[in-house]
Amino acid sequence: MPSIKFSHIASTYNKYLDSLYAYALHLGFDEESAMDAIHDLFYKLCTKHASLDEIQNLKFYLFRSLRNRLIDHKRSTREFTGSSIPIHAHSRLQVENDSANPLPFHLNVTVEDELIQKEDAEEIRQKVENVLNRLTDRQREVIYLHYIQECSYEEISKIMQISVAASRNLVSKSIVKLRAASLTMALFLLVIT
Repeated sequence: MPSIKFSHIASTYNKYLDSLYAYALHLGFDEESAMDAIHDLFYKLCTKHASLDEIQNLKFYLFRSLRNRLIDHKRSTREFTGSSIPIHAHSRLQVENDSANPLPFHLNVTVEDELIQKEDAEEIRQKVENVLNRLTDRQREVIYLHYIQECSYEEISKIMQISVAASRNLVSKSIVKLRAASLTMALFLLVIT
């Protein structure tokens, strides 16, 4: 099997590193765990794939693989610390759906003073924070994937291991909460990171 050219992997790494890193941090992982998971992902790309061209949608593949790697990390950390979570063939899904310990998704609010008058900035920040607090972890994650990373509903369903209908439903419910707070999607996306 021919090996992947290092320059192709390096350019892919450089292109997607910031987005993957931000996604891992939004999922609640520390900087070291995020970088370890990203490096594991690219190591596997180097050793398991003959060509990146074989992957139909590289961005989707990277996000899904990183999320799965982080879920595995969370599971192994729980096992190492003596958690009582049983291990099954579907343990990755079990960790993700464990209602006592869901996979968190955090978005931060930043308001650029140059774009918005100072007196309005605090009001907008409070509105956005209130909406974020009312969104579930999955709703925050689906908004991030759909609007910031521009993933399709099909890609989101595979990344988050939910149905396409569920990904559409999560986006729809999130938009309803934004509208109830009198926020436009454009303003919301402008001030979150």
